[in-house]
Amino acid sequence: MTRQPTKQRNDTERASLHEKQKQVRSTLSEDLREEFDRRRARVNAGDTVEVLRGDFAGEEGEVLDVDLREAVVHVEDVTLEKADGEDVPRALDASNLRIVDLDLEDDVREARLRGDDE
Repeated sequence: MTRQPTKQRNDTERASLHEKQKQVRSTLSEDLREEFDRRRARVNAGDTVEVLRGDFAGEEGEVLDVDLREAVVHVEDVTLEKADGEDVPRALDASNLRIVDLDLEDDVREARLRGDDE
């Protein structure tokens, strides 16, 4: 891997979608860390997250959308007001979030988190 910052930024930006999934991972809360015996997980729509940094720090909400192309997460009630008065979701980086509650409706995801994917 190169040490040149420009090449690192380009590789991150130009990564394919299956590689960009690694860019939308967040830390788990203490309870979830103990339950699943892991430190972080991919953020999915339906998860409940807490914002750790920025203007919305301390806010909790459900994930509405995860945009892999831009590697950003949109959270419920974390919005900006446009000049015409319309509210639009604020794009957040996954590294600035903590997963508080996981959406485990997907059996495959739950098996992966528990380490039973063999």
